[in-house]
Amino acid sequence: MEKFIIDDRIFSVKFSCDTEKCKGACCTLKGAGGAPLLNEEAGIIKKNLKTVEKYLSENHIEVIRRDGFLVGEKDDYSINSYDYRECVFAFYENGIAKCSFQKAYYSGQSDFMKPISCHLFPVRIYGRKRKIIRYEELYECFDAFAKGEEENITVFEFAKEPLEREYGKEFYRDLKNKYLKKS
Repeated sequence: MEKFIIDDRIFSVKFSCDTEKCKGACCTLKGAGGAPLLNEEAGIIKKNLKTVEKYLSENHIEVIRRDGFLVGEKDDYSINSYDYRECVFAFYENGIAKCSFQKAYYSGQSDFMKPISCHLFPVRIYGRKRKIIRYEELYECFDAFAKGEEENITVFEFAKEPLEREYGKEFYRDLKNKYLKKS
């Protein structure tokens, strides 16, 4: 296995999102700036804009049309936000902020699930070669600790699908064998 720097907490902290309680807080963090984007995701998002627009509020569509969906520059892009709070691609369903890309993906309208940084959350990837893997603890995710305890799953297990999406199934399996003792 290549050299990675991995935050050990991803293997010990119990975590499972509880959107019924947090109401999709990760899509609406005030002043946090939008989700980080890979360079190649900017083009994918642009290609899928019309597909997801139907889920968005007029306010979010207006921001996208006026200011664009992207902020920053190459190698340092992030998604724009509405009112320095909500991701411009967030929409509300039953009072819970959700991702319009994920909605389109699960509805069979797109092959792009959502930005990898969103999919990985609360895991964050850093470094030019994306080899620093950290757990990001947020107060807004407090209820996820209780649900993780109840379900007996760690951040690592919760993030299985996006970790496999980013690094492959073999990578995930090797880390699991190395760091997790449970079957």
